[in-house]
Amino acid sequence: MGNRKISPDLKLAAVRLHERGILTAREILECVGFSRRTFLQICKLYRETGDIVKPRSEYIGRPRALNIEDVAYLTELVQHRPDWFLDELAGLVQ
Repeated sequence: MGNRKISPDLKLAAVRLHERGILTAREILECVGFSRRTFLQICKLYRETGDIVKPRSEYIGRPRALNIEDVAYLTELVQHRPDWFLDELAGLVQ
């Protein structure tokens, strides 16, 4: 089975059933349908962080080529010189 999104509610329910000894890991895995490895990773994350979802990194994706000051500068230039071409503006930022 490939990567698929597992509901946070399902993850939390599985962890709580296991922690409280209501069901065995095998019984839980039969019901929820994700792998033993996934279940163990969820349990480990819950023990370490108290949450069942990894915190999102603030650095997602490709790093920005321009910072906020560059964008503000270019916006001001375009407002004052709308007839300039992109290559002229790019030369000013470098």
